[in-house]
Amino acid sequence: MNHLYESMFIVNPDLGEEEQEKISDRLNATIEKNKGLIIRKDDLGIKSLAYKINKKPRGHYFLLYIEGPGTMVPEIERFLRIDENIMRSVVIKLEPGVKREDLEPKEEPEADSAPEPVAESPAEAPEELPAEPAEQTPQEEVTE
Repeated sequence: MNHLYESMFIVNPDLGEEEQEKISDRLNATIEKNKGLIIRKDDLGIKSLAYKINKKPRGHYFLLYIEGPGTMVPEIERFLRIDENIMRSVVIKLEPGVKREDLEPKEEPEADSAPEPVAESPAEAPEELPAEPAEQTPQEEVTE
């Protein structure tokens, strides 16, 4: 039975793009070899650490959402422990209520098109609203 897992790991920030790709490719191979599937991979960028790890004040963070059997987790943890360029890592099993659809990447083009009409509507609305209530208020007082 497949479960959903979340994994975060911190890579040495001094690595180049090629070396990061090699680590990513080897991790993907390890996951696929153990009948797993990467749902989403997020590059969170370089961030300051709360304390130095391996004499480094910064680290490059990555977040993975993985689906696979429980036997896959020890192999992933082993890979993350062995690679000397990975400074810290953690793999956790997600709650049973979390669905795969919730973890899949959201489509960005839809989000870009939505704010444009919203930005135009509020700009027009405030001009009209103050004029109308001001006119209605005196009429209501006169009729009463």
